[in-house]
Amino acid sequence: MSDDGRPWASRFRPSTLNEIAGNERAVGQLRGWLRSWEKGPPERRAAFLYGPPGVGKTCSVVALANDLGFDLFEVNASDYRTKKRLDELVGRASMQTMTITGKRRMILFDELEGVSGREDRGGISAIVSLIKGTRVPIVLVATATGEMWEDKFGPLVDLSLVIEYRPVPFSAILRRLREIADELGTQVEEEALEHLAHRSQGDLRSTINDLEAIARGAERVTMAEAEVLGERDRSDYTPDALMKMFSSKTLMDARRVISSSLISYDTLFDWIYENLPVVLDDSGDLAEGMDALALADIHQTRGRRSQEYRLLKYMFNDMTGGVALSRSRSEGAGLVKLVRRKVAELGFQPSSFTITERPEGLQIKPVRYLGDDWRPFNSALRGMGAQWVREGGYWNVPYFRPPQLIWRYRKTWHSRRRLRSVAERVAERCHVSTREAVAEVIPLLKVIFKEDASMAKQISGWLELDDKETKWLKS
Repeated sequence: MSDDGRPWASRFRPSTLNEIAGNERAVGQLRGWLRSWEKGPPERRAAFLYGPPGVGKTCSVVALANDLGFDLFEVNASDYRTKKRLDELVGRASMQTMTITGKRRMILFDELEGVSGREDRGGISAIVSLIKGTRVPIVLVATATGEMWEDKFGPLVDLSLVIEYRPVPFSAILRRLREIADELGTQVEEEALEHLAHRSQGDLRSTINDLEAIARGAERVTMAEAEVLGERDRSDYTPDALMKMFSSKTLMDARRVISSSLISYDTLFDWIYENLPVVLDDSGDLAEGMDALALADIHQTRGRRSQEYRLLKYMFNDMTGGVALSRSRSEGAGLVKLVRRKVAELGFQPSSFTITERPEGLQIKPVRYLGDDWRPFNSALRGMGAQWVREGGYWNVPYFRPPQLIWRYRKTWHSRRRLRSVAERVAERCHVSTREAVAEVIPLLKVIFKEDASMAKQISGWLELDDKETKWLKS
């Protein structure tokens, strides 16, 4: 395909729902709300879409407008801050249900975080007035983080159907990267695509930019070229925030972490959960900390389900102050204990490695050549957030590790894909559900494929399994 000069994030921007990656539930909520306007204005005349950047909030609005036949009137909210200006541009459009071309009207306020609620008598209050009187759907989009619900966006949340967009799953990002590479006719190594998808942290738009940076004008892209990009630095500030929170002595000091942090409270929750056993190395403290996180999760879930977002203030209290104040007997040596336990689990003697505490984390250095033992030990430490420093010949384990859920999913992604593929074949041939195939049939198949090669060959032919699926059943 010829290069038209446009940035790839714009060039491959979805125009229909079929091209949207991830967030199926959120898109379904938005679609249902828009369809409800066919019977007249619903109780909530605005939809508030929030979530991290690059996950498809604006794209899904544009795609739905195309699919459902709306004329989309887009307003970058940060450009129109005064009530008078908003009334001039949007006021009339909010009362016109149809355009001169016969299409239904829909209004999109993008980048809502750029609106001031106090300056120039505009901002939030002006949009609230528009929502109360509108005769057309109004969609609000914001990169909402921290406590914006409580202060800045509270009046809008009360009037709107609130829809959360989450980071795009690893598998969906990987699939979209493959599609782009195929469409461009560029050969990108599978390992390089997986590396890009892993480092994306759910941000599809920035990942497409990364792919463009290494693949534009190239016929082939290798893993070595992808590794040049390094790790995304959006979480570099998170360890500092956690250090402040865990060392807080009062509830207010701990809560300030949310206000000062640029990451969403969902992501901060994951960081706290991942690092709790490291900081709270006393079992009593850890139990209290986990209880506080459990309460935070309950308040968050109830707030989302009931759309009573003021419950989130209790979530903030529990996940910050509740956790920080549970630390009374811990010595802060949890990471050293976890590493030594991991060394013992893998069958190594404590004298096989030297463990040194440094400002950037623990330095773990083997005292002998590990040979074939290096790979399993490296895999185990990577699960703790470690990185191998080739020049120094040691692993560095950070004191605060990023949530490892995405890495664990990536590690098992191929296996889970084989499981799903085999389960679908079994379900079709045996006339059972895929759930029953996974629970009842596949465990028996694994035994057969390991013990009876002749029968395994017959079953493989009957199910029409490929070599990789057959190998997976034998593993």
